[in-house]
Amino acid sequence: MQFYDVHSHILPNFDDGAENVKETLELLNCLRKQNVNNICFTPHFYTNEMSAEDFVEKRNIAYKEFLPHKPSNVNIVLGSEVYVTRFLFSNEDLSGVTYGKSNYILTEFGYSSSFSEKTMSYLYKLIEDYNMIPIIPHIERYSTLMSDLGVIIELKAMGILIQTNVNNYTKKASFLKRRKLIKLIDTEMIDLLGTDAHSMNHNSPENYTPAIECIRKYCGDQAVERMMRNAKKIFDKAMGMVE
Repeated sequence: MQFYDVHSHILPNFDDGAENVKETLELLNCLRKQNVNNICFTPHFYTNEMSAEDFVEKRNIAYKEFLPHKPSNVNIVLGSEVYVTRFLFSNEDLSGVTYGKSNYILTEFGYSSSFSEKTMSYLYKLIEDYNMIPIIPHIERYSTLMSDLGVIIELKAMGILIQTNVNNYTKKASFLKRRKLIKLIDTEMIDLLGTDAHSMNHNSPENYTPAIECIRKYCGDQAVERMMRNAKKIFDKAMGMVE
């Protein structure tokens, strides 16, 4: 089975993730040892601080500088973690901040967000006006989503995908939170898995295999396979392999 990491901050010298190429290679090597060879670089894009055009230019320069160091047996898709504010919609073209050539976009909100009518209107705008498919990262950080299944159901009905971080499935993680997340995976409310890796100490990618084992134990192989199929679909579209 091919394994995918759809959310990481491994791109060096850009945001609050990997500080240099050496650290990036250490993180990639950690993932490769776990047979995770398909990795998305999704650095933070703070929409209240710069335009999409400026972000893409700076991110692409950082990626171009990294490319000579890229391991040959790693497939990388370039994207972004977009902090959604009203300023995002002053950009006419958002194609550069999606996952590669796809129309999937990783959309972050304030962790205290109640997913109010205003937030939902932003998501609808991305879907209807920009023809995009939003992905909500690290569901476990949003108290509203963890306490109100109805909001998740509404998001899913809109075609939005939900991602969870691997560090929630280790023995060190909160038992109650892990149990709730496992139930959400088992009922297909969570679609994707990511490390959100910043360093070996901050959301370490070492947690990928324990997460897979935990999900397999409580939800079965089919749950892992479903999440990897979802990731593959995004990855293939991002690489321009499918329409």
